[in-house]
Parts: sequence; structure tokens; C-alpha cells
Amino acid sequence: MARDTYQRGPVVLRGRQIPKETTDTRLLQPQVDTDWLHTDPWRVMRIQAEFVEGFGALADIGPAVSVFGSARTKP
Repeated sequence: MARDTYQRGPVVLRGRQIPKETTDTRLLQPQVDTDWLHTDPWRVMRIQAEFVEGFGALADIGPAVSVFGSARTKP
């Protein structure tokens, strides 16, 4: 079954932009060279993508409070 859209992080791909195989499939193929995954520029891009996705998810949340600290408090 063909998909009409494919979401890669915050980006929606359509039509010919949709990859034929998933990233997992490509990474699990033994003949695939994955050295590019461990180079610094790509590492920075992956970290940046995580920030973009996280802030995108938080953008939909209204006013909120975050509590940081230990759960071990004295009564």
C-alpha cells in the first residue's frame, strides 16, 4: 500500500520525495556504509534535529510549570 505522505521530523514529504525504503531498513543492511553517521557534522545535524522536534512539540503546550529536582523530600 502506497503512502500519500511521509513525515521526517517536522517535514512532510509527498509524492516522489517519499523514500522507497525506511531509514531502519537501510541502517540494518550489512553492506551499507554507515561511517557518515559518526562524523561530527552529521552528529551536530542530528542533535539540532532533536532540538527542533522537541521545541516543535512544546510549542503546542500552553502555559505550564516544570519542576526539576529530587523526589526524595522530607515531610
